[in-house]
Amino acid sequence: MMSPGRSIARLLIASILMVAGVASGAGAQSPPIETRRCSVPSALLDSPYNLPRTRARLSSGQSLTIVALGSSSTEGMGATSPAHTYPSRLQAELRQRFPRSAITVLNRGVSGEETSAMLARFRRDVIDNRPDLLIWQAGTNSALRDGDVARLVDDLQRGITMAHAAGIDVMLMEPQNAPRVTAKPHWRDFVRHLHLVSQIERAPLVLRFEVMSHWLESGQFTMAEMIAPDGLHLTDASYYCLGRIVAAMITRQAPADIATLR
Repeated sequence: MMSPGRSIARLLIASILMVAGVASGAGAQSPPIETRRCSVPSALLDSPYNLPRTRARLSSGQSLTIVALGSSSTEGMGATSPAHTYPSRLQAELRQRFPRSAITVLNRGVSGEETSAMLARFRRDVIDNRPDLLIWQAGTNSALRDGDVARLVDDLQRGITMAHAAGIDVMLMEPQNAPRVTAKPHWRDFVRHLHLVSQIERAPLVLRFEVMSHWLESGQFTMAEMIAPDGLHLTDASYYCLGRIVAAMITRQAPADIATLR
């Protein structure tokens, strides 16, 4: 026969285990901390411009291929592995949101490049892959090097013209909010001209700078959590959220009843 003391001890252990199990289960069901940091006002996700090919393919459950073109923050500098880059996170997000479509995101980021170098490999890395959508991150390295903003605009317009001629939708992406970017005296010029190209070419623009500013102002991130120690590149957490933001923008291009909203 079990002694009263041992019975009480067993009951106590069982209670502790049950509480631990409940806590563990709740943790497994709640979203990861990065997800709770990813919120932005709706206005930062909306665009007056459309992605017609992307919308048509998602609406009919067809495959969707995306090329992410850019420099180091597309390639994924600062991430702990390729799986934590924004193109990888974007692919994972879109596959969950659009389970009927086979979605592939090709990472064509090359560290240190400006738009002129991207344009030189545009046919190989964009056109020849026959994507449905191009997401072009640009302007950061030009700003860091006090480059020619007119050259940035010309390169972007030439690339967008080539993409549209091949039937490819285009989405642009701003530079990041990072200390090394904002330390440059003319960084705002590059952001303003990206907005100008977006308007002229009617291409949706990922408002990355404004989104990251909102994360800071709302307390969802500190600068140290959002930007790597080099003062420029994103961290796993902010790459994760950037992937979700871009996925949310693409989701808004599709009919409301198509996506599995998250």
